[in-house]
Amino acid sequence: MARARSNTDQFVLARLEASPTPMTAYELLGALRSEGVQSPPVVYRALERLEKAGRIHRLEGLNAYFACHGHHAGAAKPIFAVCTECRRVEEWSGEAADVTFREIAKSMGFSIEGRTIEVRGRCSRCAGLSAPDSRAACCGHTVRLAGQGAA
Repeated sequence: MARARSNTDQFVLARLEASPTPMTAYELLGALRSEGVQSPPVVYRALERLEKAGRIHRLEGLNAYFACHGHHAGAAKPIFAVCTECRRVEEWSGEAADVTFREIAKSMGFSIEGRTIEVRGRCSRCAGLSAPDSRAACCGHTVRLAGQGAA
């Protein structure tokens, strides 16, 4: 008997929410085999639906996915800050970047259809610095803290 689409979506979302770091589709497939998820297309379709619904994000540079940290102010897409040491991901407000990009695009006669910004570096924890107030740095929601490596 085929598994319901919503069940697969919920399994994928729950696994991403439980993971402290982004996961590839094949890592998800391996983690969800016990739930009856057996083929890559099933995982990719669930990821596509969840991304379209705004429940998860895809990191293009890592070809990996993670659960959305919360609601984003306005229509601006977030900027993703990926720690190269612990793989923690923070979502920063992209509003100021979008304003700047729109101004540049307008002056160049360019029409922006979409954008993704990923920055890489070391998070405050890995750099041994005290973290600023996370609500001031990101989209107004708590930043997920990740453990070492993939879960």
